[in-house]
Amino acid sequence: MLALRNACADILRGNDRGGYTVPSPRLYPHQWAWDSAFAAIGWVHIDPERAWVELETLMRGQWPDGRVPHIYFHKLSEDYFPGPDFWQVPRSSSITQPPVWASALARLLEVTGDRARARALLAPMDASHRFFHAARDPKHVGLVAVVHPWESGIDNSPTWDAPMSRVDVANPPAFKRKDTEVVKDASMRPTHDQYVRYACLVKAIAEDGFGPGPFAVYDPLMTALLARAERDLAWCAKECGEDTDATERAERLEAGLEAHLWDEALGRYVYWDAHADERIAPDVVGSYIPLWCNVRPERRARLVEGLRTRFDCRYPVPSTSPLDPNFDPRRYWRGPTWINTAWLLADALGTRLAESTVELVERHGMFEYFHPETGEGLGGERFTWTAALALDLAMRFDVR
Repeated sequence: MLALRNACADILRGNDRGGYTVPSPRLYPHQWAWDSAFAAIGWVHIDPERAWVELETLMRGQWPDGRVPHIYFHKLSEDYFPGPDFWQVPRSSSITQPPVWASALARLLEVTGDRARARALLAPMDASHRFFHAARDPKHVGLVAVVHPWESGIDNSPTWDAPMSRVDVANPPAFKRKDTEVVKDASMRPTHDQYVRYACLVKAIAEDGFGPGPFAVYDPLMTALLARAERDLAWCAKECGEDTDATERAERLEAGLEAHLWDEALGRYVYWDAHADERIAPDVVGSYIPLWCNVRPERRARLVEGLRTRFDCRYPVPSTSPLDPNFDPRRYWRGPTWINTAWLLADALGTRLAESTVELVERHGMFEYFHPETGEGLGGERFTWTAALALDLAMRFDVR
């Protein structure tokens, strides 16, 4: 345990940029939203004061409409694409990311008991949640839609193939990728065609006055993470003696999941393209993330069984089921195992998943993602949330 703790602490301290933690020094050298929330969960085991600073810095980048941008550029440079010029925003991207910051806040408050610092974050976090309800539910059905695959956090998932095929690519903006200069093996990264479509969506969102643009897919992962975050925010508010209607908002999201995204025949949640009015059902890890929120017991049992039978591998949980025709064990979000999704599922799947995840990191290093059978480290190196969440799993599940 001591060796793992020291290795994880080394990554966090090495990636610290004085108030925010970069996900990976060469590949992702700025501040990402849900990465920072996960970093705070790791920091609390090493330096609780630094954990608070992480969340406080994150919320200072919030837009007036409540959105927390998925990237904030504290230092302007040419070391990353797409930078703020491409987004047409001075210091940030124009989209958001899965809202796990209130869940991180709940952990910090539980561990430190610092109600004063938690109270100061309640209003901005509440505003960030309200943004999703106001700006990411085009059909007003009590769900969260993503407006760009990058907003989902699981960027290159097979989920987005069909709706992305309908993106207008007639006038793509010029760009030069940086990721393939850092990760030399192109089989680990999104294809050029996918990047063209990503870039066209960024342009379309800017042309829409930073509104939703032409892409909207209701997402069980985003909806579930917001539902859990609403309940965590409600707990924090109660602990701080503040009022909030976050519980009522959580209940609406949970009802939306059951009414619109559950597929009884498949035994899992599916995605819904709001513009094409089409259900999308590849067997991907996002369909099971509602285990993180308050789902009905019979649904929970079917989701757990699906993960155990359809996602079985040496190092679970792969981002796409090995039984799905889209499975690719080395390409970004199309099959590799990621530590953050394993962390989100660990409470439902138990100690065995925590142990295998910690073993994966101890044996193969602090990579961005991993081959689910061999454990080969893939993507970026010295990855922050891998260190932060492996440490948290080891501590919470007493993995030795």
